[in-house]
Amino acid sequence: MNGLKLFWNFLKDAVSEILANKKTYLGAFVSLILLSNVESLYPLLGVSEDSGLFIFMTILSTLVVFIVLSQIVLVQKKKHGGAGELGFFVPTFLLYNLYYSFVFFLGLVLLIVPGFYALIYFSMVPFIAVLDDDAQDGFFKKSRELVRKNVGLVAWASVINLFMECSALLFTPIKNPLIKSVANFAFSIPDSFLTIAMTIATVKIYYYLKNS
Repeated sequence: MNGLKLFWNFLKDAVSEILANKKTYLGAFVSLILLSNVESLYPLLGVSEDSGLFIFMTILSTLVVFIVLSQIVLVQKKKHGGAGELGFFVPTFLLYNLYYSFVFFLGLVLLIVPGFYALIYFSMVPFIAVLDDDAQDGFFKKSRELVRKNVGLVAWASVINLFMECSALLFTPIKNPLIKSVANFAFSIPDSFLTIAMTIATVKIYYYLKNS
């Protein structure tokens, strides 16, 4: 099965799991919607983008997003027979996502090709850090080894995750705060659902590659 079909199967499985376990994921879904709309409300409340409060709230909302995503990953780990504590998952998942993002953007600064190489081949780093209890270091090397088992599969997941990260920029040209906040709210509903689905799908991809 080619990478696209395999990715689509994992994504469909993730969506089916969410719909079959609404109580498990409802809190995460609502939280992501609220967090997605915090920043768009600032202009309506008179908070400027260069204020200390704006910076503080933006950082805080980002941290809470990682708490939500870490909880989803932890649920998936337990479904696969693993164990863990949220207190470990959150800082570890956040830290290695920052490492991964830094390497990706560094690659883009150098050339487009190294950037996309990092985007795809190192995409499993944050997941290895929290899901593989036997891995103590060498996460980037282990990520390359996993991705090489099915580059096409991981490429689809990585590119879609990148697109989702950048999709919020579509509303940047909108100057009217009210219109922008309404548009952002409408967008945040499917975006939050897909964020959860992609997180679950990526964990499934990790376990598929690890066991193949």
